[in-house]
Amino acid sequence: MEWVLLIKPITTNPISSLYFPKFRLLMYVHVLLSTGFWLQQIVIGWFIYDQTNSPLFTTLALSVDTIPILFGGFIGGALVDRFNPKKCIILVTIGQCIFVSMLTIVLFIDAVPLFYVYPIIFCIGFTWVIYDPAKISLGMKLVDKDNISNIFGMWICGFNLPRILASIGAGYLIFLIGPQYVLLVEICFILIAFLCISFLKYDHTFSQNLKPTFNEIYVDIKDLLNVMKKNNIVTGFFLLSFTSIFLLVPATTGLLPVYASDILKLDARGLGILQAFCGFGQISGIFFIGMIKHKTIGKFAIWSLFISACFAIFFSISTIYYLSFLFIFVINICIAIFHNSTSYAMFSTIEERFRGRLAGLQVSAFGLFIFGSTFAGLLANIYGPSVSTITSMAIMIAISSAITVKYRSIYSISI
Repeated sequence: MEWVLLIKPITTNPISSLYFPKFRLLMYVHVLLSTGFWLQQIVIGWFIYDQTNSPLFTTLALSVDTIPILFGGFIGGALVDRFNPKKCIILVTIGQCIFVSMLTIVLFIDAVPLFYVYPIIFCIGFTWVIYDPAKISLGMKLVDKDNISNIFGMWICGFNLPRILASIGAGYLIFLIGPQYVLLVEICFILIAFLCISFLKYDHTFSQNLKPTFNEIYVDIKDLLNVMKKNNIVTGFFLLSFTSIFLLVPATTGLLPVYASDILKLDARGLGILQAFCGFGQISGIFFIGMIKHKTIGKFAIWSLFISACFAIFFSISTIYYLSFLFIFVINICIAIFHNSTSYAMFSTIEERFRGRLAGLQVSAFGLFIFGSTFAGLLANIYGPSVSTITSMAIMIAISSAITVKYRSIYSISI
């Protein structure tokens, strides 16, 4: 055991899990892949809207990678429970490198139809099916029990710190040299992530049948659902997370290219700054949630969801540059508080052997983003982005209220 592990990290410290060297190396991988993701999001969002001037085609391009997540997240979680999560992440980096290279070629060759962007992004979604449950499963084995709650905040920080820097950088690079060259930068980040995960020393001791049949995977998923039926905390928070993924995120960050171009009259650089403020907000939310008591975590999760809906409405009617920055900042503070709180509550109240499958189920929930994006994009096409966002928030408030009343125990959860 390395000497730093002899010092027990303070669990109220928002970054205490970084005291563990192996987890730090995994975080480097996470930050590098997240950087590549945000570079890609800015490139695709701006490029598609610039070429089509369609909110629907733009939101679809930004969400088509969630279709494999919707249908494959269950399987991905079950597989990660059986295989070495480090090797799973290595395969993810290889796959992403191949698909992003294909996407870069499409942008370089003008003769290739724009349609080909969609199936390539769709294929990239399969890599996230494996990566998210593998990342969670591996990360929980690289820290001690007292710091498991802390790693969820670190995932969000590691995802949003690159969102700040990469979004601004991508906006300026698109303006200066073109979107295809930004994708070349993304490929470099993925290759570095491959090297980092390859150097991580990890001995996989948990073993099951390494050649599971489809029936065995089905039984694994069925066992998880049976456990969830008996756990109101997991079920309640899981259902609440659907509302955020289906309605809140698509109607705000999913429509950012449209708001930037049509409402705020910004170019690619302005879009990058808007995304950066989303990242600032989520990181701020993580440091806030790291300082509160676990006994109040349910209240913070639920109230953050309702507050985010109110500020999403403010954002939708704002035409002032700086106010829009403030509103999107607050929305993402609330999103971070909500997702970190719900993840900690769910994973802390379920047995360790189900965590990979729960992570896979949680990843599958993000697959609803494609439906939320289609809904938000269609409304924005017909009535404009403001009406789309306001309608989505009204529906989210109604559904979230019903879930909270049905599963009252999530409001006063005590872990």
